[in-house]
Amino acid sequence: MELVPLLIVLLSAAGHVMWNFLAKQSRNKLVFIWGLYALGIPLFLPLYLWRGLGAELGGGAWACILASGAVKAVYIIFIAEALHIGDLSVAYPLSRIAPAIVPFWAMAFLGERLSLLGGLGIGVVCLSIAAIHLEGLSAAHVLQLHEAFWTRATAFALLAAVAVSAYSIIDKLAIVRYVDPIPFNYIHWVVGSVLLAPYVVWRCGGGVIVATFRAEWRPLVLSALLDFGAYTLVLHVMESSKVSYIVAARQTSQIFAILLGTLVLRERCGAVRLLAGALILVGVTLIGIAR
Repeated sequence: MELVPLLIVLLSAAGHVMWNFLAKQSRNKLVFIWGLYALGIPLFLPLYLWRGLGAELGGGAWACILASGAVKAVYIIFIAEALHIGDLSVAYPLSRIAPAIVPFWAMAFLGERLSLLGGLGIGVVCLSIAAIHLEGLSAAHVLQLHEAFWTRATAFALLAAVAVSAYSIIDKLAIVRYVDPIPFNYIHWVVGSVLLAPYVVWRCGGGVIVATFRAEWRPLVLSALLDFGAYTLVLHVMESSKVSYIVAARQTSQIFAILLGTLVLRERCGAVRLLAGALILVGVTLIGIAR
């Protein structure tokens, strides 16, 4: 992976973890995350009209848009529940374990092949994400690691990871074969928001939605800007880089999440999680120099 695409992906990772940090502090995570998508529709309409209006959308493009929007809606449900139940410094990293899943999708549907060094980097990233869940470094803690994975928060985070891996492949296919990044990102953003709206209203109620928008409109707007901007950057990089490497390199967001969770939100096991974050840097470095 070349240096410039890698730097773009790292910037995207920082933006992504910041909106998750803001969502973690919301009173209603599901309304907040859906709300940032809903607010993004009018916010980014001018950008779409400027750069995306008139884009040719054939059957393949629309299939990818609908599929990605649907998977993204499911992802929002899962990550909202994981953030509601678990620590940011655990739920977020585990939900980003997609590098362990994406290579299988990429090899099966995109014909990609991983170099030995790239595969090693992905393996280190995934090992690091597992290590984040240790409560200590003793043999007893290592033997008890499996217990940390079988919680309700972990289950939802893992389901979110599967969703991330799925929409990453769909989006890569769309950008490479059918449509430019900006119109794709905007239209599939709209589709995901519309598909999810009935569930949010049913689950939370109109009163909670209105109250959340009134009380938290500033972090909602900021989160919409961060998420849309972050993922548009990634989609541009996807045009020329392997999706497996991109999704793995985005795992630097784990480091930001660990720092925010342990230093700002005062979550426990900070030292162990920071050590795991250092291992992530090793994995990302391997990915960055892979060819």
